[in-house]
Amino acid sequence: MKAWILLAALVLATAVAAAQAPSQTPSQTSPQTPPAGNADTGKKLFVSFGCWTCHGYEGQGGAGPRIAPRPLPLAAFTAYVRQPPDRMPLYPARLVSDEDLGHMHAYLQSRPVPPPIESIPLLQP
Repeated sequence: MKAWILLAALVLATAVAAAQAPSQTPSQTSPQTPPAGNADTGKKLFVSFGCWTCHGYEGQGGAGPRIAPRPLPLAAFTAYVRQPPDRMPLYPARLVSDEDLGHMHAYLQSRPVPPPIESIPLLQP
């Protein structure tokens, strides 16, 4: 339980730091925009790298936390994958490129929001 609290605190701190980063002027921005990613390619990569074993095929969570349908922003997602604080394996850029992470991020964003519990008859009293 303590590990999950630490994980949540790290994710929150990363998101806050990214949000508070000073904005760049147009002359400071990179001329290249990172690729948006392809969800179909991302699904194949998500499966081939074994992400599904902890996060489930839909990113719904299991042994690992839920990461879809609203994943962390791409920068925080990439930072977390590169330097995970807990039991998750390390995925350096030489193993998983930034482009591949962009595709996986697009896949996770493409997952539909689950229906509300109230709309599932089997789960009603």
